Amino acid sequence: MTVLHSAPATAMDKVISIVFASLIAASPFAALAETFERVELDKDRTSVQYAGPIKSITKALEGYNWLGQSADMGGGVFFKPYVNPKFGKNDTETGGAIMVTATFYLYDKPVKEALMIARQSQISGFVEFYGYESRELQLHIRMVDDDTFQAFSSDDQYRNPVNLMTYKKVEKFNKSNYKDQLESAHESGGFF
Repeated sequence: MTVLHSAPATAMDKVISIVFASLIAASPFAALAETFERVELDKDRTSVQYAGPIKSITKALEGYNWLGQSADMGGGVFFKPYVNPKFGKNDTETGGAIMVTATFYLYDKPVKEALMIARQSQISGFVEFYGYESRELQLHIRMVDDDTFQAFSSDDQYRNPVNLMTYKKVEKFNKSNYKDQLESAHESGGFF
């Protein structure tokens, strides 16, 4: 019986093994490794003060369907430009506001349309969009690439990267499977 002995591992083989093992161990946590910073800004800041980055993001968002990528998100948002007739008039509440209209979808059905004001977010690197009629409606957005943006739903969520949502550009939103199930239950007499 012949016993084969493997050649002793070289120093280079050991280094490669350690690096490879480190990459495998770190990969699931890579998304959670990013940290975000909060900057203190004037609470009455306007869009005009940060018009460059804001216009860059609004132009990238407008006219596209953006689908949420987490398993529990069944919809997305569509942004369209809003021409602010009071823009540049400093004596009005919205005189310094760059605005968009956001239509929120649950699957392929619109559920809410909101006029939103854009301004610099207190989360570094993000632009804040908040509802004109309801400041609680917020999205703090940064573009990842032409087809992807990431967002927090409030400026205090930056501490926990798990709260970071990802949206991808899509041709159309998905249809809900639940409607078909409800219709078939109704047709079969499952509902009275």
